[in-house]
Amino acid sequence: MGTCEFGEQDQSIFFGRATETEKVAESWAANRLTVLHGGAGIGKTSLLRAGVIPSLRVKGANVLPPAHVAHRPSFPLAALPEHNPYRLAVLASWYTRASPVQMSEVTIGTFVRKHQRMDRFGRPLPTLGAIDGAEALLNAAGRHERHRLGFLDELVAMMEQEPGLHLLLAVRDDALDEVLKFAGRLGRSAPPTCALGPLTPEDACRAVEQPLRHAGRSAEGVGEPLVQELRTVRRAGAAQITATVEPVLLQLVCASLYRGPAGDLEVPAERLHSEADRVLAEFCAQSLATIAADQSIPVATVLSWFRSVFGGPQGRAGVAEERLYEEVPKAVVDEIQDCHLIRARLRDGRRHYALQHPRLIEPVRRLGGGGAVPVVQRPGPSERLRQAHGALADDDPELARRHAKAAARACGEGDLRILAEATTFLGDVAYERGEAETAIGHYREAASIFEAARDNAAVGWLLTGIGRILLDSEPGEAVRQLRAAAGRLPHELSVQTALGQALLRSGRTRAARAVFEDVLGRDSTNREALSAKRDLSSIA
Repeated sequence: MGTCEFGEQDQSIFFGRATETEKVAESWAANRLTVLHGGAGIGKTSLLRAGVIPSLRVKGANVLPPAHVAHRPSFPLAALPEHNPYRLAVLASWYTRASPVQMSEVTIGTFVRKHQRMDRFGRPLPTLGAIDGAEALLNAAGRHERHRLGFLDELVAMMEQEPGLHLLLAVRDDALDEVLKFAGRLGRSAPPTCALGPLTPEDACRAVEQPLRHAGRSAEGVGEPLVQELRTVRRAGAAQITATVEPVLLQLVCASLYRGPAGDLEVPAERLHSEADRVLAEFCAQSLATIAADQSIPVATVLSWFRSVFGGPQGRAGVAEERLYEEVPKAVVDEIQDCHLIRARLRDGRRHYALQHPRLIEPVRRLGGGGAVPVVQRPGPSERLRQAHGALADDDPELARRHAKAAARACGEGDLRILAEATTFLGDVAYERGEAETAIGHYREAASIFEAARDNAAVGWLLTGIGRILLDSEPGEAVRQLRAAAGRLPHELSVQTALGQALLRSGRTRAARAVFEDVLGRDSTNREALSAKRDLSSIA
C-alpha cells in the first residue's frame, strides 16, 4: 500500500487545488523563473502534472513535461562518449523522443533552442520547462559533484542566452533558501515563489467528493466526516482539531474506504476512526519495514526506533537531524522522508524532522508494540526500477543494484521490456562502479532480451556500450562488437566514431582515418571525430 502521484491523465479527477493551480500557472507563464515549494509529500508533483501543465496546454502554451534529476532513459550509458547525468535526466524528461546521444553532445541551452516552437504567425513561443525535486541540484552530490556544478553552470548560461525560456524549480521547503540563492546566479534575485501547503477542510472535501461524482456515485456529505477525522488529534483523552488536512493521509484513507464500485460511502463515525487508524498504522509499518529491508536493518529495530523518536511530543515539535543520525544511517532518514512519514524544516539554521502530520501520532505509538512484524509488501517491477533510479541519483549504487535485481526478479511474461530495462540498468550501475566485466555481462543479457522483443536499435546501442568498454583492454574485440552495432545502426555517427576509435587503438590507422573522415563529411562539427583526426595527424 502507498501513495500515488497524479499524472496528466488524471486531470479530470484532480480536485482541491484550483487556487494553487491558477497561481502557479500564471506565474510560470509570465516570469522567467518561478519557485514552487512545499513539504515532502504535499503534492508538488501532482499539482504540476495534473493541474498546472494541463491548464497551460489548453491555452496553447509550449509546456515541456516536468523533469526530475532522478530520471534515467532506458539506454546503456557506456554507449555514450561522455555525458552529464543531470543534463541527461532533465533533457530525457523534457524531450522523450530524442536520442540520449544527441543530449550528451550539446549543452542544455543548445538543445532547448534547437527544439523551439513557433506560433501560427511564425513567432517563437516561450518554452516552459520545470525541474521537480530541484533540491538535489543544490546539495553536494558525492561522486557526481563535478557534473552537478557543470549542470548548474549550464542552467545559468541557458537563462542568459534563451530569453524565451521560463523555468520553474520545485523544491522542498527546507531547500528554499538555497534555491533563492541560486536564483541570484540566474539573474533573478527575487523570483516569485508559490507555497504549497496542506489542504483546507473545504478543498479536502472537494478532493474526496468530486472524483466520486465523476465516477457516477452520489457523494453528498461524504467528505466532511472523513476530513474531520483526519484533522482530529487525540491525546490523553482530549481531542484537538488541526486547521488543515494532509493530502497523503487523505489519499491513503480514501483509497481504502472508497476503492471500487462497492466502496461504502456512509461510514459510521466510530468505524471511520478505527479504519483511519488501521490504514495509517499499516502505511507506517509497511513503509518502515520496506526501508529496513532495503538497508539490511532488522524491521523490529526500525519500528521501535521510529516509535520512540516520533511517537511523543517531539514527533510533532521536531527532532534535530544530528540526533537521528546517531541511531540510524542518513539513508534511512532520507527514505522515511521520501515515504512521506516525516518532513524537514529549518529552525535556527538547523534542519529538524517532524511527523508529516500530528494525526500520525496515534498510529506511530502502536508500532512494534509486541505484535507481528509486518511482512514487506514490495511494489511491482516498474516501481522497483523507478526506486533503483532514485537510489542511484541519491548516490547509493548498492541500493540501486538491489532494487534493479528485485525488479528483474518480479518481471512476469508480459514484462519483457521492463526486464530488459532493469538488466540494462544493472549494466549501467556496474559500469559507473568501474566493474567492466560485470557491466558487459549485463549488457549482453539485456541485448538478448531486447532481441527477443525485436528491438533492433536497443540491441545496437548495447553492442555499442560493450564496444566502448572494451576500447582500452581489447580493441580487437571492440572492433567486432562495434561493427555489429553499426550494422544495426548504420546512420548513427556516435557508433561510427566509436568504431573509428577501436580501429585506431588496434593499430588500423588507415581504416580509422577513413571512418573519421566519413563522419566529418556528414557532420563537420563532430567533436569526437575532430579530436581523433588531430590525434591521427600527430601520429602521421
